[in-house]
Amino acid sequence: MKNKIVALSYFHSHRFILRFIFSTLKNFILAIGVMFIVGNSYLYAADEPSLSELQAENDRIKTENAKLKEELEKSRQALAAQGDVVYPPESKSGASPDAVAQGQEPPQLGSVVVQARSQLELVQDVPQSISVISGAELDRELGFDLGAITRRAAGIQFNQNNTRGASLSIRGLGKRSFTETQDPSVGLVVDGVPYGLTQLGNFDFYDIDNVEVSRGPQGTLGGLNYSAGGVTIRTKRPSFTPSADYQLVYGIRDTVVAKANLGGAIVEDVLAWRGSFIADRGRGFYDSDYDSNYSFYNRNRLAGRAQFLLTPSENLSARFSFDLEPEAPQVENGLTVRKDQPYRYANGALTDPNGTTARAKLAGFYNNAGAFTPGRAWFQNRTYSSNGKVHGPYTYDDYINNNRLLQNENQGQTVSNRGASAEINYFIPGHTLTSITGWRSYSFDAHNDEGTPFDINKNGGGGVDYRQYTQEFRIVSDPGEKIDYTAGYFAMKTEDSITSKTGYGSDAGAWFATTAQYNALEANAGINRGSGLALLRDSLNDVYAIGETKVNTTHNAIYGQINWHLTEKLDLLTGLRITREDRTTEDTRILSASGSGSELNPVAVRGVNLGGFASESFNAKDPNDPNTDISGNLTSANSTEQLQLADSAAAKFFGLDLSTYANPGDAYNDLSVAQKRQIAAAKAIRANNIGQLSNGVKSSYRDVLVTAVVTPTYKVNDNLSVYTSFQYGEKSGSALNVNFVSANVRPEKTNAYEIGFKSNWLNDTLNLNANLFYMDIRDYQAAIRAVDEFATQTNIANNIANPITYATVQGNIKRAKSQGLELDAFYSGIPYTTVRFAGAYTDAKYVDFKNAAYPDELAYLQSTQGPFTDQSGQTLPGVSKWTFNVGAEYRRPVWGSRIFHASFNTNYQSKYNNTDTNSSYGWIDPLARTDISIGLQISKQFDLSLVGRNIFNDRSHEESWTSYSPYPYPRWIGISFSGKM
Repeated sequence: MKNKIVALSYFHSHRFILRFIFSTLKNFILAIGVMFIVGNSYLYAADEPSLSELQAENDRIKTENAKLKEELEKSRQALAAQGDVVYPPESKSGASPDAVAQGQEPPQLGSVVVQARSQLELVQDVPQSISVISGAELDRELGFDLGAITRRAAGIQFNQNNTRGASLSIRGLGKRSFTETQDPSVGLVVDGVPYGLTQLGNFDFYDIDNVEVSRGPQGTLGGLNYSAGGVTIRTKRPSFTPSADYQLVYGIRDTVVAKANLGGAIVEDVLAWRGSFIADRGRGFYDSDYDSNYSFYNRNRLAGRAQFLLTPSENLSARFSFDLEPEAPQVENGLTVRKDQPYRYANGALTDPNGTTARAKLAGFYNNAGAFTPGRAWFQNRTYSSNGKVHGPYTYDDYINNNRLLQNENQGQTVSNRGASAEINYFIPGHTLTSITGWRSYSFDAHNDEGTPFDINKNGGGGVDYRQYTQEFRIVSDPGEKIDYTAGYFAMKTEDSITSKTGYGSDAGAWFATTAQYNALEANAGINRGSGLALLRDSLNDVYAIGETKVNTTHNAIYGQINWHLTEKLDLLTGLRITREDRTTEDTRILSASGSGSELNPVAVRGVNLGGFASESFNAKDPNDPNTDISGNLTSANSTEQLQLADSAAAKFFGLDLSTYANPGDAYNDLSVAQKRQIAAAKAIRANNIGQLSNGVKSSYRDVLVTAVVTPTYKVNDNLSVYTSFQYGEKSGSALNVNFVSANVRPEKTNAYEIGFKSNWLNDTLNLNANLFYMDIRDYQAAIRAVDEFATQTNIANNIANPITYATVQGNIKRAKSQGLELDAFYSGIPYTTVRFAGAYTDAKYVDFKNAAYPDELAYLQSTQGPFTDQSGQTLPGVSKWTFNVGAEYRRPVWGSRIFHASFNTNYQSKYNNTDTNSSYGWIDPLARTDISIGLQISKQFDLSLVGRNIFNDRSHEESWTSYSPYPYPRWIGISFSGKM
């Protein structure tokens, strides 16, 4: 029988334990190749027999593969219970598929199945770079999230901002920040349901069976199409065999983690269930000196899942799943401390000749030359901590000494995540019919601060309310002599409402004013100073603006894949997907509250009427006499109501008695030149910070996208197979509005080539997989530089000398590439020990990127070389040239039936640049983070372990132009109690 038939062995013991063990197999892909990557394989050690005994048993089972073909038809029921894994109804040892379904560790070496493939293939038979990580490995070292998962596979990185701004990148491709209008380059699939946004997976994962990391364009086997790769997570499924296990963890920083999983039959052989629960609580390492109730990057997570398996007949099975993570706040923003702006640009020119203009200096910070400047009088002697001590806001040096931050409005980000799915499998002769229906809901609400204890920003940040609905129908053939095939239809609809909130406090005017505006309002002596301070306060106090972006997408696709068995040794895999995308994005932004200085509103902003009066802008000059300042003078475009509003402003801020003036506007015109200039300064502060408004602009995007794969595989012998592969993928473009001007993003097109081998050596104790890859990406979607038309027009209206302003927005880079080498190895030839290694060399660069933004240290070039810089040939942000993971586990019986166990995982990344502009201040030094677990399994029911994460306390992070954001997860140590009941 072909090696596509899965051979799994089961042994009977007190409880039947499943832990998939990874035994590398073979396949080589010959077609259109030029350099590139590997497939990861992991074995999971069992509880009691030695590894040599387990390997011998596995070899015996391999010889019985041919006999398993006859049992395949009877195994379909187990297939339904376990997703795409087929278990024989009964092994030679007598273990039932229900026992294996528990996800417990069997006392023998098994075979890890790549379940994302609809074919029944061992991981070594998959002609693609794939890594597999077991749930057992993650449990040992408390790896609950995407960060822990990606630290156990090479060439993949989790880029975390907060629970909204997360992304995955593979081979250097896919790093991005906050953009819900674009699809991720690296997809996330959980229990057969693809996630339209990566942030839906920025939570704890629990009760995991295994995780797969697939590299290269995906989509010909169903689900969503992804241009760079995918991460597939599978949880353990319900079974008719009763089971219960638990884990309780206590750790430093008030950490408590509680996990429990249990299940079994409700109606014997008809209905089973499985329930899973996790609570993950703990303080962050960085405390708030303003409010001790908050700490930065704390954990506050609670989640649960209930699953039901219905098997009314031998040919029909259905699994229903419901999960919930209720709303809870975590502080995952604001971990940023201020540092001195560099004194000079890269050419030696002074960055701040006066040493006082940077915002970080306004409240009394160190200036660029390292000398203390008192800053603006508005802020002097007004900073404080929770203990009442008066001091300035923390700077970089303060952080180094105390790991504390002083912020008054940061209340964290409140998130929730929930979903439901139904998977139905119906078996007909020679085929399996599958339907997967999914629904997910996600919400995010940030309450951010600007990073000081002053009353500047109120309730800032963004909010997300997201829904997705998915439906997939799939037909999969049984393995055949000549061909195996998969075909299906996938549909997805998403509804996403993104809110941006900007609120201002009483200190905002003094903080955001330019030096000229501030001096006009605060520094004037005499009777106008009190009025100026009132104007400075009311310019922004209690002003609140809300923007809303509504993104709706409809995605329909048909797909198919055929594996042609051309000869006994040569296979040819071909696949095609055609996708129809229909997307709309609508943006609005309104001023929801005018605050205490409503008289200072603009007349209108882009057609949005704000009801202000029309007057000359700040620093306006008489066109007939350039030496005459006409700031604040009323124009002829005012109605009677507007003139009355101008009079009320004059009365409010300068005490004029309106009853003494006969005509509307007379009171305001009676103000002095200096007083009018003050009103103009306050109006300018308000207008600049209100920014752009719009009653609504809508953009649409429609397209047909193609994904394809051609992969020849040649089996040299039982221990070696080679393959080459060509993969083509198109990532959808997006409907995008940039400052309320339609600026759609074009689709991203990827040609990926891969050539590699999969092999077994040293009597199957060494599994070694390696490959070269090359990916050529056209119209790569990333951050680019573009003209900010609104800000430019505002500057023109305010008579700014160099009015053109540029913004960093999502767009297309003409061409990028990624190439490199990937290696996976697993060795089990040392008694009681398993060792695995995964490494990657990645060279990912811009090939043609002429519209890049300048990094801060080169900003001086804009005046002489134009607004854009050419970053062609530079490395993509977030890419380490070298990454590797080393892990090992040692398990040995001691003191009778007790088992001593120890394991570690080390993730290494060479230095990389973390900024979109590739600033020389964005480099992160080489880092290595190690997790460990040391423990004693006293019995089947109880295990005691000491667990450490990042035990060498590597806190490498970027130190940017004017701020520093430390690594949020320093060393952590805890004790774990776990067992089965």
